[in-house]
Amino acid sequence: MNVSVPKSLARLAMEIEGWLELGAPDQALARLRPLLESTGAREAGLFFRAKALVGLDRFGEALDCIGELRPFHRDPEWLDLTEAWCLKRTGQVAGAADCMERLLRRCHRSAIGHYNLGCYLALLGKTDRAIDEVSLACGMEAEFREHARTEEDLASLRADERFRRLLGNG
Repeated sequence: MNVSVPKSLARLAMEIEGWLELGAPDQALARLRPLLESTGAREAGLFFRAKALVGLDRFGEALDCIGELRPFHRDPEWLDLTEAWCLKRTGQVAGAADCMERLLRRCHRSAIGHYNLGCYLALLGKTDRAIDEVSLACGMEAEFREHARTEEDLASLRADERFRRLLGNG
């Protein structure tokens, strides 16, 4: 966890984080109220709430939580990635691409940012730019090449000779 809480709520925050790590977002969500009601722990509560809601596939609610969390959370990359994840899953692919553009303006060397942007652009039918973004990601971190082989979001690129060459199939 990258946020602080008052000492009196630290044990509860650790418990909630543990439930999330165990893949039990419903258990985490059920325990959040004291964090959300405390001025000194609200950021942590919102962070955990967003993670739990994503884990429960409640992406619209998670987006609301991320919006409230954004002004004071210290990890804008996590916020952008999570917001994009939720936007895509609520049918807002263009908004997801905008999140990755924002992330890359701040951190142009984010391989995951380039890869995800490439995925969203492919879904939007922007083939040339999608291939460019996935190529950048693969150049930064070779394991993205393996992910790209089976990534469903990149299915529209599979027939393109440039994409096949990128994957070593050309």
